[in-house]
Amino acid sequence: MKKLFMGLLLIVVLAAGAFLFVENRGTSKISTKYDKFNFLTEDKDIDKDDFCIEDGMIYLSLDYIKEYLDKGIEYDESTGEVKINNNHANKILKLNEYEAKFNSGTIDLRAPVIEKNGKIMLPIEAFIYDYDVRLRYNKDIRLLLLDYRDKEYDLTKTTSETLLRESASKRSPIIKKLPKGEELYVYEEKGKFYKVRMPEGYAGYVLKKDLDENFEKVSLKSTSKNTSDGPINLTWDYTYAEHSEDKINQIKDIKGLDVIIPTWFSIRNGNGDMIDRGNQNYIKKYKDLGIDVWAYLDNSFDPNITHEALSNENTRKKVINKTLELCKKYGMKGINIDFEHTKIDDRDYITDFVREFRQAAGDDFIITVDVTPQISADVTKEPYDRKALAEIADYMVVMAYDQHWGSSDKAGSVAQYKWVEGSVNVLFRNIPNKKMILGVPLYTRIWKEVGGKVTSKTISMDEVARIIAAKGLKPVWDKESQQNYIEYQENNADYKIWIEDANSLEKKVSLVNKYNLAGVGSWRLGFETPNIWDVISKELDKTN
Repeated sequence: MKKLFMGLLLIVVLAAGAFLFVENRGTSKISTKYDKFNFLTEDKDIDKDDFCIEDGMIYLSLDYIKEYLDKGIEYDESTGEVKINNNHANKILKLNEYEAKFNSGTIDLRAPVIEKNGKIMLPIEAFIYDYDVRLRYNKDIRLLLLDYRDKEYDLTKTTSETLLRESASKRSPIIKKLPKGEELYVYEEKGKFYKVRMPEGYAGYVLKKDLDENFEKVSLKSTSKNTSDGPINLTWDYTYAEHSEDKINQIKDIKGLDVIIPTWFSIRNGNGDMIDRGNQNYIKKYKDLGIDVWAYLDNSFDPNITHEALSNENTRKKVINKTLELCKKYGMKGINIDFEHTKIDDRDYITDFVREFRQAAGDDFIITVDVTPQISADVTKEPYDRKALAEIADYMVVMAYDQHWGSSDKAGSVAQYKWVEGSVNVLFRNIPNKKMILGVPLYTRIWKEVGGKVTSKTISMDEVARIIAAKGLKPVWDKESQQNYIEYQENNADYKIWIEDANSLEKKVSLVNKYNLAGVGSWRLGFETPNIWDVISKELDKTN
């Protein structure tokens, strides 16, 4: 009996030893948790039935929205209507319909509310920008992430190479091997582990001993400054010549306009010398009308000047100091930085310039930066580091025009609605909606084709109206571009015009409401017909 007892004791001891050995050594089994499409809200795994992708659009369930975003959201089964009432808007979204009610007007949807697996599913574009959250999709690892902008998170780094596991045990499968210095959000403590999440990736558990326990409090809150109660309405004044007093005396009020940006300052050469076209009477005239005037700085649209001036730290400092001196001279509290036709190799110099400008100007000075829509899937091959710029600037102006350049060998719209909306959505990956100002065109192009050769000329809205009247043309509505369209033949040439007018501008400006953007910027003053300001103002007022 004693031998049997000793044998059993030996087995127990060996088993316990084996358990401790495995526990201390840990498993090398690789996790399959993130092999498929997943959704994390902070560190929480969301049920598979509460999110999906249909035809490229991400959907979240009504149940999820009610639990994590808006307890007041409602669904009326008798009418098939989802009702949203929040600080930004009153919306009614109807099942399977591509148009939604928005305050006193309507907005178009690229995807409707649907029902799937017994759940009401909403396309994210219809609601997500109404809430103070940051939602993004990491397509490389098929992971959807949501964080709250009004919360602070504990941020730390790994102090050595470590393993991210599914649960708080060394026997738990390994999600990812993390290098030393990896940043992590920390959510809770569990035994020898912390529950963590990579800022743009997986959640899991890491040994406490492998983390720096001096946590830093971080917030995702946008730091943009509001210049008005609602969305900003700004326009550029093309003033590459000195103003005559006669022209200044013709300045009049522009309905709904908050800010005008005269194109006054340019970097003249690679030495950082400056061009100043400013006028004090111009400033006074607009300020008396209640319209703010922001400074403007361009690179003379010359890639060589840009490289020479911005690649040298001392020259950057010279340009910044002179620009701020001019801003002080004219009493301007904001600036629009417009560096175009630049080389990809100079993108980091542009970021350095804006960062150094912020440091010199201080936090109370409003900085806006103009950027083009993203063309390349690889952001490192783009002329701007939009994410870095958005972290520095108060606003980013997306120049959502020149879809078809003046030198294009194919006739087309300056800014087709779907192209504009697509450009906005792509840039949400790097620019918060509350910092994004939508740039819209007040001009159009008349395209001429002779023998297969295509040329174009930029014309104003008034010029288009004169052509229509003189030739007795009848514009037709083009659904694809959401614009009126005309074509005609003359002297063996074919002419085509995708028209920018009140109808097309109303559609494009409605995106400010739809995505809760910071505002709209129009290029440029003088190309528009008088009714355009009513249209823009009325559309922006729908947010109030």
